[in-house]
Amino acid sequence: MAVSLVCLLAGGCRKPAVFFPAESDASVAAQVGAERAYDADGNGQVDFFLFANEAGRFDRIGYDRTADQHVDQVIPLDAIRFGQCRHLVLILDGFGFDVVRDYYDQGHLRLFYPPSRVVAPYPTVTDVSLQDIIDGVPPRAYEAKYFDRAANRLVGGADDYLKGVNEPYNKVFEYRADLIWDAFGYVYPEPVFRKEINDAKRLFDRAETVEVMAYFVSSAGVSTSAGADGQRRCLEAVDRFAQQVVWETRGLTKVTLLADHGHAYTPAHLFDYEQYLQEKGWRPGKSLQRGDDVVNPRFGLLTFARFATLRPAALADDLAGAPGVELVSYADGSDVVVLDAAGGRAVIRRRDERYQYERIAGDPLGLAGILATLPADEQGYYHADELLAATIDHGYPAPLQRLWRAHFALVRNVPDVLVSLANDYCAGKPAFFGYVDLASTHGSLNRANSVTFIMSTAGPLPPVLQSRDIRQAMRELTGATWPMDE
Repeated sequence: MAVSLVCLLAGGCRKPAVFFPAESDASVAAQVGAERAYDADGNGQVDFFLFANEAGRFDRIGYDRTADQHVDQVIPLDAIRFGQCRHLVLILDGFGFDVVRDYYDQGHLRLFYPPSRVVAPYPTVTDVSLQDIIDGVPPRAYEAKYFDRAANRLVGGADDYLKGVNEPYNKVFEYRADLIWDAFGYVYPEPVFRKEINDAKRLFDRAETVEVMAYFVSSAGVSTSAGADGQRRCLEAVDRFAQQVVWETRGLTKVTLLADHGHAYTPAHLFDYEQYLQEKGWRPGKSLQRGDDVVNPRFGLLTFARFATLRPAALADDLAGAPGVELVSYADGSDVVVLDAAGGRAVIRRRDERYQYERIAGDPLGLAGILATLPADEQGYYHADELLAATIDHGYPAPLQRLWRAHFALVRNVPDVLVSLANDYCAGKPAFFGYVDLASTHGSLNRANSVTFIMSTAGPLPPVLQSRDIRQAMRELTGATWPMDE
């Protein structure tokens, strides 16, 4: 049984599809003025070269067809138009921008232009983030388990997750492992990731579509159990994948790499917010009958929590003092009220693509100094684009638009109260806690959880984006619809 499982995780014990060598022959590279030199076909002779421009990006590839350690042909990659190429899109789960940028600065992923910062929607979870990226119909809820207000009961859970009910974005992916592999991806994350990346390569080789989009859910398990170290191992595999595809297709493939959201990179411990609320006089349950009832859909282990209640303002006040809580928010008419643990309170209002931040007490989002440098209209509203640029390195990037959208524009079943937790706290289903090593998780509004990346070999993208900007940015870069309609 153990041998069978190992073979299954390895892709049926077949030869790996991604076999591009990990090490360059530095001496041969130096002889020909290349940055890298590889024995790409494994015959014992260096035959493939990567040449870097002044910025250190690999913009030319070379081939030695006569095995004499001389370059017979050099292909300038930037001269190949996007319309001449296939497009391979690789999507990772939960990679923070800083980890990727540091890895790039160390000389890796250099077929790509430098990574751009992408601010994910809040809560920073996969279902809303990926749906935002493809600009699709909002999913039913933040996760597969949620409170259905119309039915007045908890809905969904593991069965719905395994059916992909809350994942409408799956339909645009040419590769996404069968959902049963998601569970293995958290228990055996790195072997499953190797299986997925090899399966995706085999699909790319046989596919007849111009574009192949591949989403690797097991990278979430790697991030959760191994944090940044595990992510760097994933990035190494992706780098080899991209180099192999470019070598095999003689540069006639453009590759785009992105992730859905960031990660906390901090071990988190599970806190029982239901017990805390019970001690405050609330009645945790599965439906709302009385004013003191509260429903907490617990599923993934995340740095955010959500609650249904008939009294959101009162519940938010109590949750603001709970251990691990950084911010609490709830909708009040068409506005959003946000509280912090120090007693701060503010109101967020939206008008078109402009947002107002009225501080009632304190400064829960820490925006006073930043907003003082930005132009506002006569009513004190700030444009969303200016807010994004000014807050990209703030503790809470683009917080006004993201908090407002969280309550009004991301899912069809919206919780009454949202809670953003500190990186070392998590909420969720206690039964899941013992099955995975929780070196890191995600979900909150803060920068580590929120800022992820996108990068492409097709060209540079805007340096700062929100997830919902990616579709248009890719269209402007490539001159083609994205995702492609084929």
